[in-house]
Amino acid sequence: MSKVIKFVVTMLKNLIFIKQGNRHLQISIFLLFSGLIQGCSDKTNNQIRLPSTELYHQAMVSIEDEYYNEALKNFEILVDEHAGTRLATLAHLKMGDIYFIQSKWEESETSYRQFLLLNQRSHLTPYVLNRLIALNYERNHYGIFFKSRDYDRNMEPNRTLIKEYQRFYLLFPKSPYLEQVKEYHSRAMSDLAEHELNVANYYFDKQSYHSAIGRYLYLLKNYPGFPRTANVAERLIEAYRLNRQPELADEMQRVLDSLRERNLLAQHNSKEE
Repeated sequence: MSKVIKFVVTMLKNLIFIKQGNRHLQISIFLLFSGLIQGCSDKTNNQIRLPSTELYHQAMVSIEDEYYNEALKNFEILVDEHAGTRLATLAHLKMGDIYFIQSKWEESETSYRQFLLLNQRSHLTPYVLNRLIALNYERNHYGIFFKSRDYDRNMEPNRTLIKEYQRFYLLFPKSPYLEQVKEYHSRAMSDLAEHELNVANYYFDKQSYHSAIGRYLYLLKNYPGFPRTANVAERLIEAYRLNRQPELADEMQRVLDSLRERNLLAQHNSKEE
């Protein structure tokens, strides 16, 4: 940069000695040098970086005004130009929140996990884990205008949710977010049970009774709080009989009758009605 400026200054001095008759040459050289100086000035200005505090402030103002894409741009610049700083780390968290609002679940999860990776002992960890659990529940809602849950769809987000719940419960048993996390966990367990029941009924309808029996048994073993446990047991008994296993059908029937006599299924039956 300094060499270019010195060259320009030297050449400008030489303009003084150019004869008056070469007026056009004087003008051409002057315009050339002006362009060089302007180019150097622009390059210098482009290299000026905004402070991290200014970028973060602009992004937060954009969030307040609901200009989320503008906020994301500022956060991305902050992360790129000020990597490793406290505000750059916090920018990942804010980007996760914005993507959550926009229902961009993959981007939101990536941003949240990046924050946890860079700031493992943050007091905000319970909040972030709560958001990860929430987004894995929300991403299983389908439909554009009327959201619903399709139990034939991919259940992997619910399984991820349950893993996150176990992690949360072990690390933060006294967190104020625990009740909300428990609710998401309960819903995820219910969704997985519904999925298993759909699969079992599919095999039953296809007369693949052996496969259906395996699914019904898995459901009863792993989801004891499922509100339609009695219904599952009845279908299991029927599958045993159709599969020519009367002894197992009779044994399961005795277990079901015993539970009913002791009113252990009363709560579940009330939910079915």
